[in-house]
Amino acid sequence: MTLRIDIAVLASLAALAPAVRAQAPVDAPPEQPAAQPASQAEVKALAEEVRRLKLELGLQDVEYASYAGMGPAASKVYFAPKGLSLGGYGEINYENRLDDRTDQSDLYRVVLYTGYRFTDRIVFNAEVEYEHHAEVAVEFAYLDFALREELGLRVGNVLLPVGFTNLVHEPPFFNGVFRPEVERRIIPTTWNENGVGLYGAWRGLRYHAYALVGLNATGGELSPGSWLRNARTGGGESPADDLAAVVALSWERGPVTVGASFYRGDAGQGVEDASGVIDAPVTLLEAHGQVAWRGLTVRALWAEGRLGDAARLSALQDGDVIGSEVGGGYLDVSYDVLGSVLPDSGQALSPFVRYERLDLHAAVPSGLVRDPALKYGFLTTGLVYKPIPTIAVKADYQRKDTDADVTEDQVNLGVGFVF
Repeated sequence: MTLRIDIAVLASLAALAPAVRAQAPVDAPPEQPAAQPASQAEVKALAEEVRRLKLELGLQDVEYASYAGMGPAASKVYFAPKGLSLGGYGEINYENRLDDRTDQSDLYRVVLYTGYRFTDRIVFNAEVEYEHHAEVAVEFAYLDFALREELGLRVGNVLLPVGFTNLVHEPPFFNGVFRPEVERRIIPTTWNENGVGLYGAWRGLRYHAYALVGLNATGGELSPGSWLRNARTGGGESPADDLAAVVALSWERGPVTVGASFYRGDAGQGVEDASGVIDAPVTLLEAHGQVAWRGLTVRALWAEGRLGDAARLSALQDGDVIGSEVGGGYLDVSYDVLGSVLPDSGQALSPFVRYERLDLHAAVPSGLVRDPALKYGFLTTGLVYKPIPTIAVKADYQRKDTDADVTEDQVNLGVGFVF
């Protein structure tokens, strides 16, 4: 407020200087000489000062930090001054498949974060995603009532607080060109639903608890290789006969973070078959932990899920068998080799290796056959270079080995950024 008043005062003085000169009395006493017109140089200097101050007002530094466990760019509105906030992220990649599959390049995502800070405690936040140069989707859009650090109320289209990547899915903040397989095929990241809930933090313990619209598993779009990923409603116009709930806890102490979440809800959405209403109860449990110390980061995650009425849902998929139980986990290790060599440069170069194990047919309905190709290991190893903390240049090699004796290899290149 003070800065704006200073600008107005400076501008007013420049404009009024000639008028003051014209109105000065002819017989003004010597100790009060008439004001002199401002020279062109003085007017120019004043204009430059006003311009500089306006630029400083418009180009305020915004802190990149996580709020309530969300990604740094997604949290931007919480650290910005009152009013409108803009941010976003993007990623583009290239896949060189070392077999008979066709190589591929993709402008994977271009995303805009828009937020508005009504007051210090009331915030609107949204993510609009343009994916594969063809699809537009809302990833979240909610109102936040941040009553205090220990208690906030969130209502709208929300991200589910499950795993590492669903809340922090911006490309500079995960290793590899692509997100972990476990957090795409078992945890259907990015997973957002309409709902309402509470969140907060107290002495290193963070919690989220939401009531949500349930998944829709009866639309005939499920795939055995991605389990319930295509059952996400995304908050768009969809049936809401069945509801769900998710609870997540995480605890941070120094370099150590541990957390877990539990999701439960029906996914039948009132659809009936010859046997009656399909309930399709879904249970998803995951636990994760991270140690980040002196450039070394170690992440581990395990997730498992159960799906009721899997036989009836499989009958809606033209013969595809949907697993009644799934499970998988990963270990991800990276080390920033530039952190100790150039600690003040802002750059990072992190070799990493991630190994995942998934079984999307850990169990199938009685009378149906398990597919050994849906039980596999996934190795990803490569480099992530960050010239600045918000830009990541990535290269990695991936190998997939299935229990059906099928091996797939590929090299991936990618660039991701946030702002």
